[in-house]
Amino acid sequence: MLECTECGKCCTYLAIEISEPTRPRNATDILWYLYHENVMVYVDGNNEWCVQFESRCKNLEDDLHCKVYRTRPHICRAFDHETCEVNCKEGETFMFRIPAEFLAYLKQKRPRVYKMIEKQFIPPELAQE
Repeated sequence: MLECTECGKCCTYLAIEISEPTRPRNATDILWYLYHENVMVYVDGNNEWCVQFESRCKNLEDDLHCKVYRTRPHICRAFDHETCEVNCKEGETFMFRIPAEFLAYLKQKRPRVYKMIEKQFIPPELAQE
């Protein structure tokens, strides 16, 4: 198991919980996220969907210590390195970095939603992949 000061990965991005793609609107939102650079979408071991923006925290020092550790925000205080993405082995996880990966997942796992967005929201070059 890695300690926080061995990795620091959690301080190199922002992740925000999003809605699962059970409806066309949610699926096309995920496509929009994936059209952007340095953005990915993942499903964690608790089956929570998140959009992740790669952006290093200004307070993470080169030695992977936090320079505002004593006064860090609540979200940082609540973080548990034992269940972080590096150390957690529970559940099935998915990670999507490009639209084609997400569309392949959608086509297989949520074919009804895929069919609903296929003609109007998927560019022909992505529908062919």
